[in-house]
Amino acid sequence: HAILKTKERLVRKLMEKHEKFKDDEGLWSLAMSRQMSEWREKNNLLDSYDEGKKKGVIDLLSLQIKQKFAIDAKEWLSTLSLSQLYELSNQLLTCNTWEDLQQAMKQ
Repeated sequence: HAILKTKERLVRKLMEKHEKFKDDEGLWSLAMSRQMSEWREKNNLLDSYDEGKKKGVIDLLSLQIKQKFAIDAKEWLSTLSLSQLYELSNQLLTCNTWEDLQQAMKQ
């Protein structure tokens, strides 16, 4: 029973502190600004990761296409989405000519 009373007091205190925090517009604004900044930073990191991942896939596929067909396809590859690049990596194994590869990607 004593533990329950202590927990209830703790919850009430936390609720009071939270209400005071919400009532302090400057502090609330600062906290929200910081939270938004953290979200933006996280999204920027995710965007950078995705861009780096796509660049790595393009570089690898470009090298494979150059070795198989003697064609520099980097510019064409940069127009494709990441899912298309993954599909292209599968098609690269079965297509015997550059034209076949391009046709397979149009379908």
